Amino acid sequence: MKTIKILGSLALISISTLFSPSSHSSDVLVSADFNVGQGFNYLVNGTCFVVTPKHVMGDAKTANIMLPTRQYFTADLAHVFDVDMAVLESNIPEAQCNRNTFLQVSDLKKLLDVYQTGVLKTRLADGSVLQSKIVINTVDETEYLAIKPERADEPFKQGYSGSILFVAEQAAGVLLEVDDQGGVVYRADALTNMLDDHFGVDDKPAAATTTESPTDTTDDSAVTTNSHLTGRLAANQVKDHEVKMLENSPVEFVLKRTDGNQMRFTIQIMDRRENMLLDYDFYSSDDYNFAFTPPKSDTYIVRLLGLRSFGEFDIQMTDFAFDSELRGTGNTIEIPATITPKVAKDSIAEYRFNGEENSPIELILNKVSGQQFRYNVKIISSAGESLQDYDFYSTDNYAYAFTPPKNDTYTIRISGLRSYGTTDFRIEQWITDAELKSAQNVVVAGDIMAGKLANNAVAEYRMMMTANAPIDFKFEKNPGNMRFRLEIFDETGEKKYDGDFYTNEDYRIVFTPLSSDVHVIRLTGIRSHGTYTIKLFDYD
Repeated sequence: MKTIKILGSLALISISTLFSPSSHSSDVLVSADFNVGQGFNYLVNGTCFVVTPKHVMGDAKTANIMLPTRQYFTADLAHVFDVDMAVLESNIPEAQCNRNTFLQVSDLKKLLDVYQTGVLKTRLADGSVLQSKIVINTVDETEYLAIKPERADEPFKQGYSGSILFVAEQAAGVLLEVDDQGGVVYRADALTNMLDDHFGVDDKPAAATTTESPTDTTDDSAVTTNSHLTGRLAANQVKDHEVKMLENSPVEFVLKRTDGNQMRFTIQIMDRRENMLLDYDFYSSDDYNFAFTPPKSDTYIVRLLGLRSFGEFDIQMTDFAFDSELRGTGNTIEIPATITPKVAKDSIAEYRFNGEENSPIELILNKVSGQQFRYNVKIISSAGESLQDYDFYSTDNYAYAFTPPKNDTYTIRISGLRSYGTTDFRIEQWITDAELKSAQNVVVAGDIMAGKLANNAVAEYRMMMTANAPIDFKFEKNPGNMRFRLEIFDETGEKKYDGDFYTNEDYRIVFTPLSSDVHVIRLTGIRSHGTYTIKLFDYD
């Protein structure tokens, strides 16, 4: 049974792959003449092709291509299919041609038999990703899907063509056309077969293996954040590699054990002035992995220094996440929502949401398998004020609540503190102000006040009371350990009772009104979140 840690408002620290970052949406933004659309990469024999809807090209023969890093390249029209798809041959370097997992399609038919909803992911001009929830209207078992936006007030727009549709977090197809009602998606399995036929791909697993191998580098040249560094090293020998890296875009280093002597060596990362930013020691006889987050966009020195003995090294460098993915303008969520930001030490991911005053949300942080990493979650107001600040470990489950103090746009900021990995958040609406202060919240003796509450949230009930006629309040034990305050006000607003309680204990109080009028019973969350049950009786 899953254990969830419920955080109180004062608890700060609890001790205790899907797709590549670029494959979470279209890989590139394609612009030709006055048209803009989406595209994804297809690497063949060192040449980076771009696949995009044909109508995005219009009559143009050349297009501008923008990577998630906001680097620009060009591509020439190479082939047009019978369906509205085209292949462009680009000048994107092989090392920057994202090894696309889009074509690794599972049994799509079974997937579409189960799911009728999905997410359309669109690359924006700043490199970030816009996620649009969709409903699948029609399924053509061979080639097409008909979809529409989940919300009528969020229609598909020009420039969405080429966006990738994800169903159950798997690529299901590419959006071909849009109108006021919805859009048509070309299925991933049909597209895969069409591209395989065009490029002469017979052995799909072999093709996938080929496209997922970073560029091998045995000298100091052509090193990028997607390079495979191999070679020999001896004690006191230094090998420097200059690598261009992007601010807040973590780079993953995977060190594979090598046969032969047990060599000890250091990996150092320095800026241009050789200020030390990272310094880790390793043995060639073991596997290791770590991530480095560049503090700014610049050229960095990756230095290998032999410490003892001699031998071979095998280091794969890969883009773990891009800044445009982590905190782009497309990172706006609508509650309920699930987010899975990738975090590494010193990196930051940000998501924005519209919060309603006195309407608590619940954040459910699921533990993730693999190595343990530590991260911080802050909730920040539009004025930049930090309203909540907690630290977490990836190996535990957590649940806590945040109550917006006013109607505002809030930012959830996730910062990596140690190691790296992919988080798993579920954000739910715990309860709303309309429920907490409903006009229907009127009680009489014999009724039960029961509901949800969270720290800093307020619930109110109204009750007609008679002078000198005591009311018996019986608090029943509920799960969790939420602390809350109960206050009673007379018709003039003067406080007549004030007491604090915990939901994991039974209590009983008797209140005697001094006047015959409508009293307000106010419950205020002080710590954590949970449910309460209070029975009201006439006290004889």
